[in-house]
Amino acid sequence: MENSPHAIISPEKEVDFLIIGQGVAGTFLARALLERGRRIIVIDDAQRSSASRVAAGLLNPVTGMRLHLTKGTSEFLACAKSLFSRLEREHGQTLFTPIPVRRIYVSVKERELKVLRAAKPDYATLMSADDAPGSVNAALHGNTLDDAHGSFLIHGGGWVDLPRLLDLEHAWLRQHSAITEGAVQLEELRHDGSGGVLWNGWCARYGAVFCNGYKAGITPCWDWIPWRPARGEIVDCESTVADAPWMLNRNGWAVPLGNGHWRSGSTWEWNATRFDDAPSPALAEQLRKRLQGFFKTPVDARLVSQRTGVRPCVLDNQPFCGTHPQLPWLHLFGGFGPKGVFWGPSCSNDMAAWLCEGKPLPARFDLRRAWHGK
Repeated sequence: MENSPHAIISPEKEVDFLIIGQGVAGTFLARALLERGRRIIVIDDAQRSSASRVAAGLLNPVTGMRLHLTKGTSEFLACAKSLFSRLEREHGQTLFTPIPVRRIYVSVKERELKVLRAAKPDYATLMSADDAPGSVNAALHGNTLDDAHGSFLIHGGGWVDLPRLLDLEHAWLRQHSAITEGAVQLEELRHDGSGGVLWNGWCARYGAVFCNGYKAGITPCWDWIPWRPARGEIVDCESTVADAPWMLNRNGWAVPLGNGHWRSGSTWEWNATRFDDAPSPALAEQLRKRLQGFFKTPVDARLVSQRTGVRPCVLDNQPFCGTHPQLPWLHLFGGFGPKGVFWGPSCSNDMAAWLCEGKPLPARFDLRRAWHGK
């Protein structure tokens, strides 16, 4: 069928919004719009190695070398956990595993920084007292942490099984006739003359929402956003360390999956120029050794699998949400970087409220903050 304002559209292909991509962003926004009674169609290219499927799904409230606590963390965590709990009840499967993070100090300076952070009320509730170097042992079945400067726990976090969540939500969207497979190119979208778009026989009355991660960054209409894509890899290993009651964090992370299986990550290739999903044996070995390096006691770790993806990072590390200033039938919901499960649930509600009710987006997330005209 011709993509033109004069094409005849069948009623079953008339929707309110066309969503491009069923990664974390597209999945959460699709939920938020459907629950507001809007008709949608998600167009997904079924890329199994997308960043959302490769990501570890970590929900860690205190992050980075500077032990940074994002503004509004308690609200973001509450919204995310509420959504995951609701989805678990609906699907009858476990999606979120609450587990603290054991942050292992890399230096005395980092210990001093933690003392300063913990003196602030917002941080204090999330941080435990320090453990003396070498004191954390019993929970690792005899494997001693390599913690020359000690460690502490960060509470309130956990990890999300993103491949399972995306598969379950894909099936749910299909049950609602709200998803189809395909790849959308910008030149294929046609403005219908009244605020909507036409694509491949579909008519979306209020436009198309780009939720396709780093691919939005290489689409001309969004090239003014300060994208900073980061290619990354993670590995799953089978280890002689059977389990642990916390994730490990020190210049990287390791997540216990149970029964001796651990997930180790991640690498960061900033400003990636290649976007293929070809794994690197050298990086897999680096991540395998990183897992072993958390322990003083020799640990065996056999590589089981390796995954590669490109994170849709942006320069100021804040999501970009909203409507194109000059093309009001095109919208963007992305730029979540490695924090899709942290930002996504709350931001999807904000974005849905903007699209459906015109409620202003939080200024820190509104994409107009980067607009200087083209």
